[in-house]
Amino acid sequence: MRSMHRAGLLLALPLLTACGAAGPPGTAGSPSPSSELAVYRELTACIRQHGAPNFPDPVVGADGKIEVNTDQEVPAAALTACKAIADRLPGQERAQYTAAELAQLRKLAQCFRDNGIPDWPDPNADGEFPLPKRLMDLGKRGWRDQMPACRQYFVGRGLAIVPASGAGG
Repeated sequence: MRSMHRAGLLLALPLLTACGAAGPPGTAGSPSPSSELAVYRELTACIRQHGAPNFPDPVVGADGKIEVNTDQEVPAAALTACKAIADRLPGQERAQYTAAELAQLRKLAQCFRDNGIPDWPDPNADGEFPLPKRLMDLGKRGWRDQMPACRQYFVGRGLAIVPASGAGG
């Protein structure tokens, strides 16, 4: 079982995401573990209501970190509908990308296009890839084969994926 903790569900659920910790529980600026778990549970309920009825419950691991099984594909409609909840999770502050990092993300997009995904978009100004519905519906299996060829262009730990305008459904 692959797991994530404190991760961006817009990145993670059907896709590829990173684990970004806000600090150990109880440190200044980090939410209490129980309030964080409550947000994860709310998010799970939302995802279930929007097309993934068997999405697993979050669990607290032996290390005290919240884990969510990310192997299950989540429909684009659930990602869109549940975004406001996912944004309340710790570590959801969007990093500002430098001009060089955005250029690197554009190279990543071109690499995906060159390797069989002609409709892969360039990143937006926030470094997010606004995917068309077709790619959102495929989830990570839609670009898994391109990863080895394009890995060199990644910036940070994962891809920031969002539905393109009008891609929900």
